[in-house]
Amino acid sequence: MDFTSCLAAGLSSFLFILLSLCLIPYAGIQEDEALFSIPFFQPTAREFRIRVFHHTIPIMVMTYVGTLKTWIYWPLVRWFGSSVWAVRVPVALVGAITVFVFYYLIRDIHSIRGIHSIQNLDRSPTTLAALAGALLLATDPVFLLTNTFDWGPVALEHVLVVTGCFLLFHFATDQSRIRYLALGFSCFGLALWNKALFVWALSGLIVGAMTVFWPEVKQCLTPRNAAIAAGAFLAGALPFVIYNLRNSNATLSENAHLETDRMATKWLHLKYAANGNSLFGYITGEADVPLKPPASLRGRVAEWIWRRIGERRESEHYYAYGLMLLLAPLWWRSRAARFSLVFLSVAWMMMALTRNAGAAAHHDVLLWPFPILFAVSVLASIPWRWVAAVAAAAMVLMNLLVVNQYVLQFERDGAAGDYTDALFALNRDLPENQTIYVIDWGMNATLQLTHQGRLRLRSAQGALTDQVPSPEQQAQLRAMLADTSAIWLGHAAGREAFRGVEAHLVRFASTAGYQRELIRTVADSNGRPVFEIFRFRPQA
Repeated sequence: MDFTSCLAAGLSSFLFILLSLCLIPYAGIQEDEALFSIPFFQPTAREFRIRVFHHTIPIMVMTYVGTLKTWIYWPLVRWFGSSVWAVRVPVALVGAITVFVFYYLIRDIHSIRGIHSIQNLDRSPTTLAALAGALLLATDPVFLLTNTFDWGPVALEHVLVVTGCFLLFHFATDQSRIRYLALGFSCFGLALWNKALFVWALSGLIVGAMTVFWPEVKQCLTPRNAAIAAGAFLAGALPFVIYNLRNSNATLSENAHLETDRMATKWLHLKYAANGNSLFGYITGEADVPLKPPASLRGRVAEWIWRRIGERRESEHYYAYGLMLLLAPLWWRSRAARFSLVFLSVAWMMMALTRNAGAAAHHDVLLWPFPILFAVSVLASIPWRWVAAVAAAAMVLMNLLVVNQYVLQFERDGAAGDYTDALFALNRDLPENQTIYVIDWGMNATLQLTHQGRLRLRSAQGALTDQVPSPEQQAQLRAMLADTSAIWLGHAAGREAFRGVEAHLVRFASTAGYQRELIRTVADSNGRPVFEIFRFRPQA
């Protein structure tokens, strides 16, 4: 690891951290972002836990999300608390590690000489190609945002996939490094436990390796290596395997459902992700209320750039990738480029054929960083180095302008939806000595995390989803309403995740002899009403 490469990789990672730190304080913690903390503060369902030496060990959060992030955060929450900084800085550091390892993956791949063998490595410097790829990844708006807020979650999958590829590449170049084989497949096993959607990326990696790197795969495919790889993979994915063996393959049976009628919509979402604009209006607010003047230095800088360059909501990388495809005669001999295309085709098709998947940025970004590996491989194939350098610099600059637009909209328009900064005020307003009935999605896990489990939260959502509650639900609601010392928490009009839950509650309460009494409305920093805290009193 020479000093120049280490410095270039380090600077790229530092840039990612710097950009991430600029974004962290704007948004409240989203419900899925807090998903990892559920086992901390709530009893784990029987099917999601095991008993080891008389201790209960949570192994899954959901049927397709494991507790890898939960175990990583268990000491961190104890040491550093659960503020937005404590929750987001660790995943930002994970994203920076992904950028760092990706730099070396690109450098080593592009030091290959020859088409059919990777045994003969050209040690000539490839720092510029690797630096371009690391900077493109560090500044990619969707990669940056999803690896900062991590509601997917995606950060651990990215670092495990990139690290696994890096280790296996080095095992292929020197099979005496058997530990690299074991560590690489352990990374893939951990990625599967972390989130079962890794199967999309795994499919792309397998097909890409078999079609593009078959000579190397065949050379490595010995019984001993296969046994080590399988054992390491199973060791990493062991909690996931145990869960599915005990629950009749619940992950596959409950989540693997096909659909083919939304392919065009999903491709459009992929375009938005490639252009970096898929999270405007989802995380950042839009100009639907009077705008705030930028208050921070970064906000004023973002506004200054915006006034001189104008609004930049798209990086245009989608079209850049299309142009690169047309340059096939230049890059076709690059196996890194072909591998990237096979990976992207297979992984996206797996995603697009899965019901309720592929139409959101946190799914599309699971294809990353392979679009960038493809772009760098194409640029490295251009014989005119100055053209490649200018193109790479332009792509990085367009990324930064889109990131600047995100900062500006956070500063002026605030955070949107479940990321609202009204959560900061709500945290201050909720008492820890009263029962709180939560009637809508998007608050339970977040509030339990930020209050370290001290709130007496009770979910009332399940009894309110139907207009006419069942007899059992009616009994539950009557018991809740009879607790007149409790308070209730819901969304303001037009903000409900499950439409009509409050109307159902008020209608039932009225027939049961109770009337709603508003305690306070909690607004965000732009003055938009977001939450309502209320109670029920017996009717006069």
